[in-house]
Amino acid sequence: MNARPLSKAPAHKAGGGEAAARRSYALEQITEYLRGFELGQVVDLGGACQNNVDYATGMGHRLYAEDVLLTLGGWQGATEAQESAPTLPSGCLEFPRGSVHAALCWDRLQFLAEPASAALLERLHRILAPGGLLLALFYSEQGARAPLACRVTGPAELQIHPVGGVRPCRGYSTRAIEKMFQQFDSLKFYLTRENLQEVIVRR
Repeated sequence: MNARPLSKAPAHKAGGGEAAARRSYALEQITEYLRGFELGQVVDLGGACQNNVDYATGMGHRLYAEDVLLTLGGWQGATEAQESAPTLPSGCLEFPRGSVHAALCWDRLQFLAEPASAALLERLHRILAPGGLLLALFYSEQGARAPLACRVTGPAELQIHPVGGVRPCRGYSTRAIEKMFQQFDSLKFYLTRENLQEVIVRR
């Protein structure tokens, strides 16, 4: 796996309010990739959002949405310490091998216990096509946060804001993120103005 150095993404102002759109260089890479072909499959792990459906279908792709915090959050296997990653619940991301071209994980991996996140990444590695891309967001510090709702508002713009109840959030250093995605081909980091690390991972 090749890891590229951290890049600093400049602040982008687009109107007022706490949910103002911001520039996302990771999303820009996903967009550039998805514009290169049609009839691909995109998965959104943050749940259904019309903006994100329009984003994928507008480029000629299908979008499957599932909030993995709802699917895995109450799953007993997600909170038990186990020697190996458990099998995901039936129906969770059951796509044929290599059939998914992009995965929008957003910040969901930070809110899952380690066995659940490991099982989820194993599944994503299996279903992503060679060269497929995965986008994830990470806070570096552990704490309590509300998960983010992430809406695509342009080819390289995201509108993000906290939703739902506050829950424990695991912090990840750059080194820990590299280790998490070590079975993938490469990854690149961007540090945003919200102190989130945007990560773009290639299968």
